[in-house]
Amino acid sequence: MHLVVVSGWTGAGKSTLADGLGAALPATVVAFDWVMSGLRVFPEVWQRVELPVERQREVGWELMGRVAEQQLRRGASVVLDLVARDAAVDAWSALAGRHGATMSIIECRCADETLHRERVEGRRRDIPGWYELTWEQVRSGRERYVPLTAPGKLVLDASEPVEENLRRAVAHVTASATVGRD
Repeated sequence: MHLVVVSGWTGAGKSTLADGLGAALPATVVAFDWVMSGLRVFPEVWQRVELPVERQREVGWELMGRVAEQQLRRGASVVLDLVARDAAVDAWSALAGRHGATMSIIECRCADETLHRERVEGRRRDIPGWYELTWEQVRSGRERYVPLTAPGKLVLDASEPVEENLRRAVAHVTASATVGRD
């Protein structure tokens, strides 16, 4: 049983990778944008959650953690898809430990800024009630991004083929399971 956090830059392939991992492991995929889009249909709730952005993150992380715990309790693996911070990863690591799950961290980036921009400007996720970010918002987030400090994390570059990144991610997660049994 695995708990996998797929984090990194917006538009750097997190969701594509998370969905691929979900199919390969198999695992339930819990995506921040999907979870939070459910709150946006209630304007009075969203108004209290949206800003400051730190509150929005904390609410989303807590909701994702609850779904992850439910899945781990039933013996299912979970992939969390989001822009994470160390505090949330620490909480999820403790959650994994309580349920005997291995924990893996994967961070997605994109070294080719032109490709990154093309991906962001060309994507359409169609998440009900959610919004697409502009390249300027993503570029700003890319510059402010705080890398996760987890030891043993796998860093993937979206400039590489999706299939290769997925192969490396699956190998990383399954190797974590082998190491955890020693």
